[in-house]
Parts: sequence; C-alpha cells; structure tokens
Amino acid sequence: RFQTHFLTLNPNFSKPSLSLDKQIEQLQSRGLDCEKEALKQVLQRMSYYRFTGYLWWYYEDDEQENGEHRIEKGTQLEDVLRLYEFDARLRSHILELAHIIEVWLRAAITNKLAENYGPFGYLEARNFHGRGAFSRDIKELEERLELSDGEPFISSYRRKYHDRFPPIWMATEIMSFGQLSKWYDNIGSERIRKDIAKSVGLPASMILVSFLRVFTIFRNAAAHHSRVWSRRPNIRVAELRNIPDCLNLLADADSNKIFYTLTIAVFIVQKVHPDNQVVDSLRDLLVSADEEWLAWMDFPQDFEFDAIWNPNNYSGD
Repeated sequence: RFQTHFLTLNPNFSKPSLSLDKQIEQLQSRGLDCEKEALKQVLQRMSYYRFTGYLWWYYEDDEQENGEHRIEKGTQLEDVLRLYEFDARLRSHILELAHIIEVWLRAAITNKLAENYGPFGYLEARNFHGRGAFSRDIKELEERLELSDGEPFISSYRRKYHDRFPPIWMATEIMSFGQLSKWYDNIGSERIRKDIAKSVGLPASMILVSFLRVFTIFRNAAAHHSRVWSRRPNIRVAELRNIPDCLNLLADADSNKIFYTLTIAVFIVQKVHPDNQVVDSLRDLLVSADEEWLAWMDFPQDFEFDAIWNPNNYSGD
C-alpha cells in the first residue's frame, strides 16, 4: 500500500538523454550567453549535470511550466566558470585544513589513549561508552588493516609479531578522518575527551564531536570534487554557549552554513599550527569572492579583519 502511494506521488524519471549539441542548444535557449564552441569545450571536460550544479545560482526565481528555470538575463559562461573555479579552490583549502586537523587528531587520540590505557587499551570495550559503536569501529579498523597490507610499517609489524591488531600509534595512522572522529566520539572517559577538546581551545567535547562530524562531510565532499561552497549538511555543529572572545564572529552565525564550520576549522588550525600558510590563502580567496556568494555562505561583512582570520595578529586567547 505504501509503495503504491509512493509511486502515485513520484512518477518515474522520463527525461531523455541529450547529445552534446542538444545540451548546448538547451542552455542557450534558457538564456546562457556564450559561444557554442566555448560551451562545448566546457561540457566536454565536465558533465552537463555538474555544470548546471553551478548554473543554478544564476536562475530566475520563477520556474517555467516545463519545470525548467530561465537563466538571469546577461549571465555569461564566464560567470558560471568563475563560481566553479572559486569552489574548486575552496575545496583545495578545505583539504589543507583537514590535513592539519587530521594529523593533530591522530596525535591527540594516540597520546591520550596510550597514556591512560597503554598500547592496546583501545581494543578493550570497557574504555568506550558505546558497545555497538565500539564493535563497528573495530570491524572498520580490521577492514582498514586488510587494505593496508602494503604499508611498510604494517607489513613489518606482522612479520615480527602475532598480534591481530597493532598498538594504538600504528592503528590511528591507518584510520580515515571519519574513523578518527568516531573513535574520539566513543571514548568513555569524558575527562579524556574534554582534555583533547580543551587542547584546541574548545570548551566542551560535544563541540569538537559535532564539528568533526560536519567537517568530515565537507572534507569528503572536497576530496571527491563535489560542490562545497553552498553545501548545507543535514547535521549541525553544536552551538557554542559561552563563546570565547576569539570566536565572537560565531555569536549570530548559522551553524548549518559553511562559515560556522570553516571558522572553527581555522580556529583549531591556528591553535595546533600557528605558522600555517593556509589561513592567509583561504582568507584571500574568500575576499575575492562576490559579496552575494559570501552572504549565502553566511560570512559577515569585514570578517577578514577579525584576528582569527589573520595568523600574524592572532594570539589564540
């Protein structure tokens, strides 16, 4: 009965596939100002579907009877490509931020768990608060170990020892960003979780937990060349109740938009790698963007003058 109702509300997809020439014809008929040959070259290096993922920004508000949108008058191919290039460069900066945060998180988890539970304490379910999550994480780690047979340090360890799993400092080296986030979330000791969060200036472990979940979404999207500038994940970073002075830009920010997540990422990077180069470069990229793009991302006016976005002026307090 449910399936019948679903099919009634949602008809099968029936749009035909279009040749390259037909794709060009359709985009031009909808109002895109461009030379046919230039657009053809673009659609040969990226799909029509991917291209229109950026073109939507230039749609008129009203939908036509056929379900299509007209493109705002005067929109040129170069306008769409400029947004595409901005997003591509933003993805690169997100991956740079992720690299710094991921390496720090590996070290933080390794040091705290080794210090408190020894080399193999991470394999004991009693040290984690969710048994189901622990079983899931152990299974995922085992799968990663199977895929990491080619890693010299894993191969060397297996030649010397008979243990099924390596010590914590090896295990974290093969965990993905998402897996590290899950292991941190499941640590049973709130003291350990809070110590890790406080080491980067965050007042509560839940802030770091939720940030890692959301940032992983942006990081994975960037790694797979998906659109990030306009992305709104279906989960939010937990909002800071007692906002540190250095994060006062977040006081009225929307935790579901990229500005909130990027600002916390920059905050963490400034803490763990003060002489980084990525924050300056990211700030300059954002300043070069159209004001309307920044507004959609929830960036406030003059954000670039805030200390957190200026490594040379940032004290970390």
